[in-house]
Amino acid sequence: MSVVELKRQIRQRFKQRRRNVTDEQYRSASLAACRRAAAHVAELREQRGRPLRVFAYLPFGKELDITQLLYACRAAGDVIYIPRTEAADHSMTLHRWDDRTQYTTGCFGLQEPVQETEQLPVADWPQLDVIVVPGIAFDRQGGRMGLGAGYYDRFWNELINVRRLSLVSEDEGKPASDILLPMRISCLYAWQVTERVPMEPHDITVECLITEADVIFCI
Repeated sequence: MSVVELKRQIRQRFKQRRRNVTDEQYRSASLAACRRAAAHVAELREQRGRPLRVFAYLPFGKELDITQLLYACRAAGDVIYIPRTEAADHSMTLHRWDDRTQYTTGCFGLQEPVQETEQLPVADWPQLDVIVVPGIAFDRQGGRMGLGAGYYDRFWNELINVRRLSLVSEDEGKPASDILLPMRISCLYAWQVTERVPMEPHDITVECLITEADVIFCI
């Protein structure tokens, strides 16, 4: 079986499982996972000694709701960015999220910021501290599966390329090799962790899985 077909089957199975999540499971798991995630992000904020730059997303359907995490980060002074998708080339632009953000309907019926919303330039993507990566299935080795459109894979590879081409950090005056990559975390239901997610070289991986029951540091 090809990797593409295996991904399709796993994606279909986990999407069906998510559709079957009850309202109570959705509420309780989301609240518990957000509490764990907020504590984890707070530790990073303390280590950095400053507010963080966080790239996240607005949840959709029965996807675990990370809204409370975003509000906690914003209350702590963090700057939050959310994506606006471009269907033509499956790319994303990053836009600031706050009380003034206005929305439109984008790909998959998701709420997205209008085009005029303040944007984080591509050249500044490596300055992000945290990326909250959505997905449908994950494994303990950092494997992650999205919905198949490749938006986050393209975003991550573009960030890596920008970082590689940067000679000097504007903030620290250090060589690009000394710039820390953003921490990649995912908030999910415990049942979304599977034994192995088939991965390809271009796929984005995650470093930490945060569920309603546990914080899993990926190998």
